[in-house]
Amino acid sequence: MISLNDYVGPHSHSKDWNAERRAHAEALLPPVNALLAEAVADGIKLHTNPATGSYVSGQTMGGFRPQDCTQGAPGSSHKQGQAVDVYDPLHKLAPWCLANLDRLEAHGLYMEHPDATPTWCHLTTRAPKSGRRAFYP
Repeated sequence: MISLNDYVGPHSHSKDWNAERRAHAEALLPPVNALLAEAVADGIKLHTNPATGSYVSGQTMGGFRPQDCTQGAPGSSHKQGQAVDVYDPLHKLAPWCLANLDRLEAHGLYMEHPDATPTWCHLTTRAPKSGRRAFYP
């Protein structure tokens, strides 16, 4: 599953990786990993991202993002340690999550709609303004 080291990636020495953001990440990863275990139990195959060597998507910005990262909004949940992009190259995990929103709710998670995430599944503990489990960024 996704470890804290996988999540923070190369940014562990960033001044932005502080105690508050680490605590957010420590609250994020257990429900994400529990959800991923349920997906695997339902037959979803998880894939290791060759760029990160983990289930975290992207090159280096699928987990924690420093504040000066140009990817994503300034107040992005990634920049607060509250979101992760799970590598989903065959686009199987995100549709599974959309079909199982009750499981996301049980774990206190929200997701970006699969239409907006073609090769990853964005999961977050931060509720969007709409309050919907699946939302458009």
